[in-house]
Amino acid sequence: MSDITAVSPSDLDIDTDIDSGFDITNLPESFKRFLKDNDIDPRIYTVTKLPRFVRWNSHLDQSLLPTLDQLREQLKTQDVWKVQGLDGFFGFNLVKNGPRLFDIPAYKDHSLFGIDLSSAVAVEALCIEQDDHVLDVCCAPGAKLCMIANIIGQKGTGTVTGVDLAPHRLATCQSLLKKYRVGERARLFAADGTQFAIPAPSRLGSVVLGDVKLDEARPAKRRKTQKKAGNINPFWAPRMLRFDDMCPSRLYDKVLVDAECTHDGSISHIIKYEKWGWDTFEKNFMDKERLATISELQRNLMKQGWKMLKDDGLMVYSTCSLTIKQNEDNVAWFLAHYPDATLENVPCVEKLDIKLASIRRTDLKEATPEIQDAIQKSCVRFDPLTSRTSGFFLARFRKSSSTK
Repeated sequence: MSDITAVSPSDLDIDTDIDSGFDITNLPESFKRFLKDNDIDPRIYTVTKLPRFVRWNSHLDQSLLPTLDQLREQLKTQDVWKVQGLDGFFGFNLVKNGPRLFDIPAYKDHSLFGIDLSSAVAVEALCIEQDDHVLDVCCAPGAKLCMIANIIGQKGTGTVTGVDLAPHRLATCQSLLKKYRVGERARLFAADGTQFAIPAPSRLGSVVLGDVKLDEARPAKRRKTQKKAGNINPFWAPRMLRFDDMCPSRLYDKVLVDAECTHDGSISHIIKYEKWGWDTFEKNFMDKERLATISELQRNLMKQGWKMLKDDGLMVYSTCSLTIKQNEDNVAWFLAHYPDATLENVPCVEKLDIKLASIRRTDLKEATPEIQDAIQKSCVRFDPLTSRTSGFFLARFRKSSSTK
């Protein structure tokens, strides 16, 4: 898997405010060709003043979480609103010369964190419950990881396992988990997501989890599983998840494959390169070999995520790309090759007061009329022109039981 160090500010817990005077003619020629080849409207990159979004850190007591009126007061603007359909989620537009997000008390006391709306929808699509064990593939920079940990909470036996190839990106995840004090049920692995085979935790501290077979917890079984999984230790884990029995029968209830992609939908990130330098952008994103192999990488991530998922479990595939190749094509390919996969609607989308972008038609040979119809009905696209969010795509799959 490629180690792309650049990450999207829309998914990082940092403050961004882009100058609206960006000229799309400044985009490098290689990126203009990429947009033309992938039928992406370049006017998308003129939308540089998108709303910002934050979510409550629900690990804290309700009395410590900011109200809508308090956020308006702290941000010095009435242009703050509750996001319909997402609990504890707020949108806002910053005032020129007003407070920045990281200046306000609610941010400083860690009672909320920044996460883009479209990214939050990908987490909500998993319908996480307190006893679920969730695998977050390509978990950096960590905003979605924090949200997953928030939803799992502290009352059940659920956990989240985050995987990313680059240790320095995992260090960012670790910092966020510690900053918001949501890491007591989270563990991180520096590993290739296309090969990651560490099972879900078999114990939470001294508590052996439900379906663990006694013979699987024996040392010999553990060593065999560790060897098969690559014998990797966690990059970071709290004490109650640090020493696990590695029981191979322990698959995950939910899997999020927020795949490495070309990031062309992350508008604020791309526009930043006008200041950072287009040479770096072309090196990171327009490398010909990377563009030629990115879909294969994404499909391999989907394959391994599916392998680690329980029967009747849910997997969400998402990217911050606007291309058909990385989105609809991959969904069609997956449905054609995995008969135990069923595409489902994303339930929370219907509650959002946000207009969705149109789903594109795939020209993939494997895309039967039934597959085309399923993609049109169930997949979700956001784009800046239509949705007023960062560009994002997601699909939700359910894994059929092998006994059916």
